[in-house]
Amino acid sequence: MVIEDDTLLIKMYKTKIASEGFRVITAQNGEEGLKKALEHKPDGIILDVMMPKLSGIDMLTRLRQDTHGKNIPVVIMSNLSQEAEASKAAELGVKEYLVKANYTPKEVIERLKQYL
Repeated sequence: MVIEDDTLLIKMYKTKIASEGFRVITAQNGEEGLKKALEHKPDGIILDVMMPKLSGIDMLTRLRQDTHGKNIPVVIMSNLSQEAEASKAAELGVKEYLVKANYTPKEVIERLKQYL
């Protein structure tokens, strides 16, 4: 699953993940992402932090309260490299916190695949 508010990034990640043989679910904000994650129970999530309606951290906090949601591997992909955000993400069991500008989509997907 890809939860990201940038439509160009969603298309890019969806295409790349699908080419790896995975079914891809997308959401453009944290609220929609939470709803779809609880409904579809994805094997893994690539999650943006700064999104409308519900931030990635707030969405993840709520997801972790669900029986299935607490175990979904999550890789955060953000333009924020702030220590406070990374620390909160670690408390929520995020596998990796990646700064978008430092990784290609292929690298992000390879990171997520390690945890599936």
